Amino acid sequence: MELKPLLREWRIWTLIAALAISLVLLGPHYIEDEETGDISIGTNIQTGLDLEGGTRVLLSIDKPEDEGSVTEEDAQRVADVLESRINAFGLAGAQVRTVELGDTYQVQLQTSDTNQTQLRDLIEQEGTFEARMPIWVEDTTDFALDEEYTFTRENDQLRVEGPDIDETYDEGDEWELENVSFYYNNATDQRLELETVAYSGEDIEQVMTAEARVESAQETYQFSFPVLLSQASAENVQKIASNYETTFQNQQTYLAHPGTDDTAQLALYVDGELTSSLNMASVFQTDVVTQPSITGSRETAEEARAEMQNLQSILQSGSLPYPVNIESMSTISSELGDQFLRAAIISIVSALIAVGALVWVRYRDLYTSVPIVITGASEVFILLGAWFSTVATLDLASIAGIIAAVGTGVDDQIVIKDESVKERLVDWTKRMKKAFFIIFTAAGSTIGAMAPLVNPTMANMAIGAAGVSLILYTIYTRGTNPHYVAIGGFAVMISVVAFQLNPSGFALEQVRGFAVTTIVGIIIGVTITRPAYAKVIEHFSEN
Repeated sequence: MELKPLLREWRIWTLIAALAISLVLLGPHYIEDEETGDISIGTNIQTGLDLEGGTRVLLSIDKPEDEGSVTEEDAQRVADVLESRINAFGLAGAQVRTVELGDTYQVQLQTSDTNQTQLRDLIEQEGTFEARMPIWVEDTTDFALDEEYTFTRENDQLRVEGPDIDETYDEGDEWELENVSFYYNNATDQRLELETVAYSGEDIEQVMTAEARVESAQETYQFSFPVLLSQASAENVQKIASNYETTFQNQQTYLAHPGTDDTAQLALYVDGELTSSLNMASVFQTDVVTQPSITGSRETAEEARAEMQNLQSILQSGSLPYPVNIESMSTISSELGDQFLRAAIISIVSALIAVGALVWVRYRDLYTSVPIVITGASEVFILLGAWFSTVATLDLASIAGIIAAVGTGVDDQIVIKDESVKERLVDWTKRMKKAFFIIFTAAGSTIGAMAPLVNPTMANMAIGAAGVSLILYTIYTRGTNPHYVAIGGFAVMISVVAFQLNPSGFALEQVRGFAVTTIVGIIIGVTITRPAYAKVIEHFSEN
């Protein structure tokens, strides 16, 4: 059979071009397993949690009651901080989004990492960071910022005197002098122990992760990485450092408590918990240091690296606007995800084979059944290459959408085939016009049915607007079509009821992939594959 006429059809070339572009976007390549040396074929398809394995977390936001309920803006602010924190920590495949549950909003987080303990620690930290310097008060201690202040011990109380201040503080109190925070931590027989904030997370303009390192130090492993402080906070550190003396230890000069050789160690706090302490070089007294290093140590290199990444991620993302609570956490192993993926591939291939077999049983014609299978496979290939390699994430719901799109495509192609064999319609153009009228009507109906799953609010508004339009049109035409009033009233009623139901955004999120994939598959079908199939059937019918 002569195939050259088919190759002159632009619809066929459109299909071929779409397949070629999809192949490029799919980007098949070889992947070698570093441990076993096995070689497999990989693609650019973005797989979701269901197929790749990982952890899904649903978070509620602990907003104070006097500030009202959690709004979408509140949830988005929390989501932005968490996304920055997760990405800075280096967890792969992280996705953070807001979801609506009733009259409040929550945050859903997905990542391919399956370490629940690590993920829980990273999420639940509010993320406030402070670097504090210690102050010892035995009897009376002078402390200078821009002004001079005197700290005096009165039994277990602390008296602070200076310009515009004469206050007494108890253990656990906090206060500010010249916008610098002070803490009264503890009272012992020898002294009162205070701390002042040298700089906080808000003062750090950049975390220099490229210069981070983990090194062996005697029986522990030490990590360090530099940060860039704002000029104002660096000057504030110098003012605080000027209140200390210096001591020479291990061939280095460090800041020391006045009147002693004890080093005054900078203490690093995350969410009020001490994480590390380090000596401060005497250079902080003489120079404005804008690039200090954050240093700490752990027993193993792995623990040191994890703690360093945790600190870096918190400093890069900043603190959460509100605390969060973990409502649910579910994990899918990568092995189970592989099983899901294999089952999904088998399902799609089996669907195409079953369709081809049933069509062959119905028509007993390979020239009909084979093009239907090829067209269905083409739709799947274009979806995978053009959609799931660039825009969307392939998960189980999306795979169900692919199968649904293939099913609607088969329906359309059977319509085309049935119209092509009707003898009472001699003209081929008229046959195809009737077939594509049915196809476009069915496509529009399916897209309309899927729209509420994609965006329920917009779909409800569209239904209500259509109902009102029908009623107004009937009034305008003076009752020419009175049944439109009933249809319009029914549409408005559906819209009102749907708004009252207020469907859960979290629940809809689970099926949105199905709806979007079905819609995209239908659009690909009616614009690319169906016209090409019609030309193939026309060619075979004429020959």
